[in-house]
Amino acid sequence: MSGESDVRRMPLAGHPGHPPDAFLMAFDPSSGDDHAFVRHGIACPPSVRRSVAKRRAEYLAGRRVAAAALRDAGSEVGDLMIGPDRAPVWPPAFTGSITHATGLAAAVAMPSRPGWGIGIDLEHVATDSALEAIAQSVVDTSERRALDGLARMLGEATALTIAFSAKESFYKATAATVGRIFDFSALKVVAALVGEGQLITEVAEPLAVSLPAGLRFKLGFTTIAPSTVITSCLWRPA
Repeated sequence: MSGESDVRRMPLAGHPGHPPDAFLMAFDPSSGDDHAFVRHGIACPPSVRRSVAKRRAEYLAGRRVAAAALRDAGSEVGDLMIGPDRAPVWPPAFTGSITHATGLAAAVAMPSRPGWGIGIDLEHVATDSALEAIAQSVVDTSERRALDGLARMLGEATALTIAFSAKESFYKATAATVGRIFDFSALKVVAALVGEGQLITEVAEPLAVSLPAGLRFKLGFTTIAPSTVITSCLWRPA
């Protein structure tokens, strides 16, 4: 794939479970023209071609970082098909996750086994109405208390954004196991290990045989700029 110099490696080894490195790149939201897809050897599905420039640009950037992550994981696949649910179709024996925020894309990939999953999520720190929506619909009062230390360290907006992003990562990692849509309330933040970049979470309702209510595990977070965070969830059923 040409033009790889703007794709950089981002270690996630400090996150719980020691997930593989992510691959991150900045992109121009107006850069998704047909020539850009051809130049980077990425197919543009009809549904994406009909989309606005921003969607085309983020799709292209996401596929580029996914290809880099797959090569690092040992796959020779250079592009990913888009599935009927619009999710990327990972090659056999591999799994991964792609995420976008305005002007940024990241991906991670790894060899897989049945039931394994990984989720990552990029978010710019929420402001105004988005922050209010997180406070009202993503975390409850007990979770706000659990995030107090993180809020004192990084600010309330960043702490709430991390909680939102971590729940997104959890959803991506466990979606195949759960097999249905579930709400943010299905996972509760019970503590934040500020110095370790980890959230301790608890499954609040039965999601699957391997995800019973009360199950606790850790999610990772990193601030990659003053206004941007990345979170991860590595899911390996016992």
